[in-house]
Amino acid sequence: MEVVLDARATLGEGPVWDQREHVLRWVDIIPGLVHRFDPGTGEDTCFEFGERVGTVAARASGGLVLATATGIWTCAADGSGRRRLHEVTDPPGGRFNDGKADPWGRFWAGTMLEPGDGAAAFYRLDQDGSLHTVLTGVSVSNGIGWSPDGRTMYYVDTRTGGVDAFDHDPGTGALTGRRRFADVDRGWPDGLTVDAEGGVWVALWDGWGLLRYTPDGRLAGTVEVPARRVTSCAFGGPGLSTLYVTSARVGLSDPDRQPHAGAVFACEPGVSGQPAGAWGG
Repeated sequence: MEVVLDARATLGEGPVWDQREHVLRWVDIIPGLVHRFDPGTGEDTCFEFGERVGTVAARASGGLVLATATGIWTCAADGSGRRRLHEVTDPPGGRFNDGKADPWGRFWAGTMLEPGDGAAAFYRLDQDGSLHTVLTGVSVSNGIGWSPDGRTMYYVDTRTGGVDAFDHDPGTGALTGRRRFADVDRGWPDGLTVDAEGGVWVALWDGWGLLRYTPDGRLAGTVEVPARRVTSCAFGGPGLSTLYVTSARVGLSDPDRQPHAGAVFACEPGVSGQPAGAWGG
């Protein structure tokens, strides 16, 4: 695991590989910064959205879709031309957290309210622009990913201490059969990604690393990260063979012990990822 961008982010999150420009997009939630990192040049640029931004994804027709403190927005890749599609203030005082576009043109994102008291929800934005409440009673909505065949969706509600799985219908986005996929006993489960072999990679908030689970829920390996608050991960680069990892500095009592907290890290884990989706609206 190496530092590819010593960003010193307050709360780095939501990495996603944008195949259109061969760049990594990610957010720093608290200052509301939407970043564009080019691994080829090492250049990282960003725009300020003006409120907390939980996640970013590509839009198939061009530009981006964002889940923020006040709702779901679209904008151009440089942040211009902003348009709010849906105002979401449930729970009051909360905000959108993690989210992701799926390979079938939908965008999924969930909310949270400190300290995660079960008042939040999980939403699906369809290609026609309609917004659907998928789950209620959520504490801190977090990582999302799909099996290579699209029949299983993995989901993290952080305060439950594990990863759940649903039966997923790629044609409609319907979820059924919620069940526990894996319990996480190292820190708290945060963002996740699924590789091309079906392995589920889970970032560990307060856990100094990532865990990889096999499709049947067995722990297959651990990757150590020199930052305590590891927030999410995504595959990118040529052949989607590089695993990028975001992290946070917020709330640290010992920043001198982890000078690269808030950095974007990367490693070559020996397995490739799946292409990121884009919202089709």
